[in-house]
Amino acid sequence: MRPELYQTVYLIVIAVLSSGLGLRRVASTGYTIQEENRSSLWPLLLCLVYAAWIGLRPVSYVFGDTINYAFEYQTMDVRSVRVDWRYEWLWQWLMMGCKGAGLSLKAFFTLVAAGYVLSAFWAVKRLMPSDVLLGVLFVVSSLMFFTFSVNGLRNGLACHIVLLAICFLLDDKWIPGGLLCLAAFGIHRSTALPIAAALAGIFFIRDFRYILAFWVASIFISLFAGGAVTSFFSSLGFDDRMSNYTVAQDMSMFSQSGFRWDFLLYSTMPVVMAWYVCIRRGISDNWYDVICTVYCLCNAFWIMVIRSAFSNRFAYLSWFLYPIVIAYPLVNLPVWENQDRLTGWILLAYTGFTIFMLAFFWG
Repeated sequence: MRPELYQTVYLIVIAVLSSGLGLRRVASTGYTIQEENRSSLWPLLLCLVYAAWIGLRPVSYVFGDTINYAFEYQTMDVRSVRVDWRYEWLWQWLMMGCKGAGLSLKAFFTLVAAGYVLSAFWAVKRLMPSDVLLGVLFVVSSLMFFTFSVNGLRNGLACHIVLLAICFLLDDKWIPGGLLCLAAFGIHRSTALPIAAALAGIFFIRDFRYILAFWVASIFISLFAGGAVTSFFSSLGFDDRMSNYTVAQDMSMFSQSGFRWDFLLYSTMPVVMAWYVCIRRGISDNWYDVICTVYCLCNAFWIMVIRSAFSNRFAYLSWFLYPIVIAYPLVNLPVWENQDRLTGWILLAYTGFTIFMLAFFWG
């Protein structure tokens, strides 16, 4: 398949799948959980097919950093390379191990894609066991899901491992949760932010209202002191490419002023959902409170460095939780009457927005 067609095929598939499930929900009445959706077989098959399809993609500039990862893998000499434990040691070890075992480039990409997709599937299965299909459709229909499976490979894989780690930590399974956090950090150091936010949400933060207030305050901090905040975080060496990403560059592809109002508006939707469920409706769910806390804390960090070049990479430190913040209450919490019907409309709008943005603006 030609590289230019991959995103088009992806958009067609998510449109068909989401429309099928969404319209079925719209036609339903009352708050019900479809019994057939309890099975995880079909969403698992969907994830496996996607991993194989995207892993066997051709090497092309169309897929962004795929070219850079391909060049690094193909030119790597495992006899001379040594793991640098100060940086992403697990990613280096993974590349060296695959190259030393004789895996082809496409086999390596397929392995990474499988880790990216299946870690998200496993997390959804633990968070939303009563409707895995709906949860998986929200994940695969996310605005950045396709992009981070072909472009930000390392970031996407690490964040989905953090998502799975959060599931174990919420279930008081500290050893597997801690090991997954360590693995994510060893793949991409930026995951220190969502890991720290998760621990803060589990151990220290009990009232989501304070987190919401901090998120709102981060907008004003960014507007009036964004340059100073960006310089401060850049000096910390938070990420291996932080100093490059925080250098002012041409921002025209995202917004004309440098403050990305389009990204901010997109980021607001889960915050509105969290506010409505946790504060407006007063529904208490410890797992959901923690998930919303992690999203808002990480998103607030991104807002404060929003003028950075390539700040979408920082946005993904919260955006990987975007579909979970939206889907979790739809599956697990009694938020509305006729919830099945509203869930269908939300899924249709959610997928439609992704298709619109990728087809006409961010694609």
